[in-house]
Amino acid sequence: MEDYKDFELYLRREERSENTIACYLRDVRQFFAWYDGESAAMTDLTLIAYKRFLNQKEKTVITANRKLASVNAYCRYLYDARRLPEAYAVKLTKSRDKPEYKGLEAAELHRLHNGILATGNPMHICIIELLLGTGVRVSELCGLTIRDLNLDPKQPSIRVLGKGMVNRTLPLNRAALNAVVAYLGSRRTEPTQRLLQGQRGPLGRGAVEIILGKYGAELGIEVTPHKLRHSLAYTLIQSGTAMTTIQQILGHESILTTNLYTHTRQQDMATALAGLTW
Repeated sequence: MEDYKDFELYLRREERSENTIACYLRDVRQFFAWYDGESAAMTDLTLIAYKRFLNQKEKTVITANRKLASVNAYCRYLYDARRLPEAYAVKLTKSRDKPEYKGLEAAELHRLHNGILATGNPMHICIIELLLGTGVRVSELCGLTIRDLNLDPKQPSIRVLGKGMVNRTLPLNRAALNAVVAYLGSRRTEPTQRLLQGQRGPLGRGAVEIILGKYGAELGIEVTPHKLRHSLAYTLIQSGTAMTTIQQILGHESILTTNLYTHTRQQDMATALAGLTW
């Protein structure tokens, strides 16, 4: 693909997260697998045709829109680099259908949590308690260092470096604090400051996903860090927590993004309607 490395450098200079960069690059690769031409020959009609292709091919509007947004960003890069006469961009597809709830059901979450606690593995317990107790992204979890921990029992917290290189401080509940303290007591002394250490060095997001995936496979549950993040958001909204508070916990710049994590489940709607009496 033309300009691939330059586009990656452009995204890094904009201080995009590693996950965002990976998604943009993957989506642009897929665009060029469809578009058999050179970047300089692209027009707004090219993007419109690709939009039509995606809306027919992809299962959800959300996936199609994400890929279109990536291509729009690529076109913006080409324009800034003076390789296109205009910053071509296609409008995303509107949809009134609400995305489905992506978290775990309460019973599944209970089984997963208890299953991990039962192993007695300090690092795995630390991972699950931090994910469920703070809602951090997996990249934020893996980026935590010893210096990011405040283990003062009166006001324990972690400092997280999130998207856009924005710091936020998250309180630790008792379960998360105890899990971190227990893990630190068993953690090998390493030259690196990164909190989560595996046998081969600091844990990356792939390692965390594999750990959770193995527990899920044993229990017959599909588990990912992102599902746990959705689960926390849904639990908070069900408990009456203010949306602005949930927004700050999840580290969203816009509260509209937070709304994507707090969808009503089909079961919630069914229960509400079933309980009606006239």
